[in-house]
Amino acid sequence: MFAVHITGVTVFLFVAILGPVTAQSTYTRKSLTGSEVTLPCDYDQTADGDWIVITWSVLIDGTFQNLFLRQTGSTSNTITPPAQFVGRLAIDGETNLRLTGVTIADEDQYRCIVTAQTLSPTTFVNLEVFKQHTAPMVQVEYDPLASDISKVPLNTTVTFTCTSTGGRPPASLTWTVTKGGSQMTITPTYTSTNDSLGVGDTTSTFNFTTTEYSVKYDIQCTASGPDPIVDRTSATTSFTTEPDTKPTSGTRTGEGGIGTGAIVGIVIGVIAALALVAALVYFLLIREKKPGKGKEDGVESGDADVTYHATGHPGAPENLSRPSPNQP
Repeated sequence: MFAVHITGVTVFLFVAILGPVTAQSTYTRKSLTGSEVTLPCDYDQTADGDWIVITWSVLIDGTFQNLFLRQTGSTSNTITPPAQFVGRLAIDGETNLRLTGVTIADEDQYRCIVTAQTLSPTTFVNLEVFKQHTAPMVQVEYDPLASDISKVPLNTTVTFTCTSTGGRPPASLTWTVTKGGSQMTITPTYTSTNDSLGVGDTTSTFNFTTTEYSVKYDIQCTASGPDPIVDRTSATTSFTTEPDTKPTSGTRTGEGGIGTGAIVGIVIGVIAALALVAALVYFLLIREKKPGKGKEDGVESGDADVTYHATGHPGAPENLSRPSPNQP
């Protein structure tokens, strides 16, 4: 602002020096290593007017360094970018920048300035780079060693280990375990390591002991990560515990036939019955052979001498004996 005095009148002259108005916007883009990504740059011809220069730059060590400079009437880059970007940059459409062969080192902030007749919009793009992890691998250990996974013995401790490597960030591992077709609850442990670039491996382990006959187990491990990482699942690992071939102590529910306990009871009952019969026969034979009533001195049983006692007859002998039938 300037003040001018004319014949005692002060006249204020306002001079406004206006430059191009700048509009800013910020985006985030995510990419996998080895792929390509397009970084957006805002530009509206109606609002901004015809563009004159498009300048793309990247933040390196705290300073924006130019990557691509496009001038009106040209589609090529009029500057030489930093060495790590040579041959990997191209304009996509009118203002967007396409970056190919993305590496972890490309993760940074990018800036696009469109110098136009009316406005000069500025766009910031934060690039995040991820690395796809490997498909998970599942290892199984049996203790004691099982020679046939279709007949794993009872009381066998089975240990499962799932590993996925090379992820940025390291993969997240989850288990899917079914026992006889039903979901089984487990308590796995997890460990992960990563290097200075954030690339690492993940391992998960759990175990249990078999306790039931003829049960099938199915196990899968899934490795996952944030978008754009693709989830990957291992092949299904299966095993079945041994069938119950041992004899039982009684009749099983729902099975026909007589159990071992019932057979033992029958045998004991038969032996007791035979012992009782033998005791009865022995008793009768001994009774039959007792001395007493039988033939003695020619007198048959029932004809033995009988002594009568008479009372109340005076002069009668005290004892009268009946003569033997054989006596005349």
